[in-house]
Amino acid sequence: MLKKWDVAPAPTDKNPSRHKLLIKGEMKDIFMIVKKLGSVCSRPEKTSGEFDFLIYLSKLEMDTMKKLKAVTSELSGPAAAEDDSFGDEPAPFDTPKPKLKLEPAPAPAPRAEPQKPAPAPAPQPDLPPFARPPAQSPAPAPKAEPQKPAPAPAPQPNIPPFARPPAQAPAPQPAPRAEPPKPAPAPAPQPAPRPAEPPKPAPALPEIPAIAAKADNPAATGRRTGMNFVPSATTRMKREEPVAEAAAPAAAPAPTASARIKARWSMELPLIPTYSFQTLIAGSHNRFAHAAAMAVVENPGVIYNPLLVFGTPGTGKTHFVNSISYGLSASIGQSNIFVTDGIKLSKGVELAIKEGGIARLEEMFAKVKVLIIDDVHLLMVSEANKKYISKWLNDFVAQNKQVVVTSVFPPKSLSGLEDAVGFQFTQGWMVDLKLPATQAYKAILAQLMQGLEVKLSEEEMTAIFASGPMPFNEVAKTLDDMKKLEKFIVNAMNSASHAQLLDTLLGYGETAVDAALTEEDTHHVSVWQPAQSESAWFKWGIFYPKGMRREADFALFMLHERAKELGLNTEWSQVFIEEYNSDELYGIPFKIGNYASERNVNGAIILGPQPTSALGSQEAEFRHITFKILDSFLVRGTWLPCDKLKSKAAYAKMLMDLI
Repeated sequence: MLKKWDVAPAPTDKNPSRHKLLIKGEMKDIFMIVKKLGSVCSRPEKTSGEFDFLIYLSKLEMDTMKKLKAVTSELSGPAAAEDDSFGDEPAPFDTPKPKLKLEPAPAPAPRAEPQKPAPAPAPQPDLPPFARPPAQSPAPAPKAEPQKPAPAPAPQPNIPPFARPPAQAPAPQPAPRAEPPKPAPAPAPQPAPRPAEPPKPAPALPEIPAIAAKADNPAATGRRTGMNFVPSATTRMKREEPVAEAAAPAAAPAPTASARIKARWSMELPLIPTYSFQTLIAGSHNRFAHAAAMAVVENPGVIYNPLLVFGTPGTGKTHFVNSISYGLSASIGQSNIFVTDGIKLSKGVELAIKEGGIARLEEMFAKVKVLIIDDVHLLMVSEANKKYISKWLNDFVAQNKQVVVTSVFPPKSLSGLEDAVGFQFTQGWMVDLKLPATQAYKAILAQLMQGLEVKLSEEEMTAIFASGPMPFNEVAKTLDDMKKLEKFIVNAMNSASHAQLLDTLLGYGETAVDAALTEEDTHHVSVWQPAQSESAWFKWGIFYPKGMRREADFALFMLHERAKELGLNTEWSQVFIEEYNSDELYGIPFKIGNYASERNVNGAIILGPQPTSALGSQEAEFRHITFKILDSFLVRGTWLPCDKLKSKAAYAKMLMDLI
């Protein structure tokens, strides 16, 4: 809540109309003021004495003053309306009267009341239905455990249910199940209250929420063992190469999977050398994020702490993560920066606890000066890892060590996660990223193409990428696939331009074809037998929506046919064909990631959900989260939308994604 503020002239030789805005309040108040006033504001600075923050205003016109009055009234509550010491006339702006101070009336207690319910309410009208915890969550089942979970259960984050691990995961835990008999004898000495006991467990909500990781149950997830949790300084920036897995296959199936997963799991994200501030194009789409990131690099842990960068996939969050890391490494050294993501951090902590490596992990975090968490919304919080993650995050901020997090979802959707972790990601500075305007988009696109030596005309570039526009993460992946395809099929006898190669992958010149299977399609699949090679280096599996096994078989047939047409003679082995429930909202991406990892495949094909299913209505988010989880296990992922079942271009792109 904003307590008071003041405006006073602060002219310079170059800007005689400059003013300074002094504020006593919280960082979230500063964020709202800067967002409202826009480019007239300087970077906020901490100050001592009567006020907490100082912002310089390049000019103070009537319009700016009206905006300032409106936002401060909103942040200060009803008390703001009582202060009418400044009106619409410009005269007071030039007088150094302290009348511009806005101090709430001596009755702040009642005003604090309306704000308390704000974080608490379960229904959030601004969020889509899938982003709220299900109303039936406190099902009758928990009645068996009413007494055991006396500590308050961690709330679920307000993020899409499919981004959370399965709700039933905690069930196999033996401790909570063994306890129910104990509470029964407790009420025995009091015969009268006994009938009144059954209603009490209902509001207690004793169950462990769906945010708890499915990975908590070793039997259900094939938990990895013997993991080295603290990488050495020389390997911190590198992801373990899959080549290191070559020695494992000789062992028995179960130990092999465990050993290979152990060898390739890492809690850190590899940095991308081309993602730096030098290659980051700033514009109206990311101006505030760029200024905040630069301030973090120049003075880590001081004012923008924690820094939350949020935006839809493909708006540049990963570029900012890398840029901040490279920028800080020049001043404090890369060994003092730890870059991870929500999945790697939460699963890594759980594995460290199980394998006795938590002490080494704690020692490392005590020494690290900067913690960067990409995709923080994918944190899988459980009773086991919560206390460590919460402690580290709170210690970092308390000790003025920098924390940077990114999220696909806006701050209001993270309130449940904040309660679950016991840390407020929104207490610092929050900046959003948007897709850039056309000119900036083309400039970034040209830079990407130049780095990969891709040659397209202005018209081709606009038609293929900018008319949509395509998110930049998809652009980068498509260009990378195109370069692979070029190596495979372009030679002295067969030349193709980059625009033609992109058409081969994207099929923008294809004629739309009905994706429904015919009897002829079914016949082709029935007489085809996939070649299996035990010695094949490349192993993959396919996940398909429930009830679409025929379509999955057809997709595999088409994939092999397309590989022959393109002259790709790569040997592969199909390890599994597995069904998923596209109407189940909870934990499907985590199930896919765990299953693919346990079956020890290099690649996973996902046949997209039916458009009419629960997951089909959120296919873009479902796909993004699934790929993030697969990537954490170093499993390549590729996606086939249901409506592209007969698209040759779709299969060409799938092959390039997997190879």
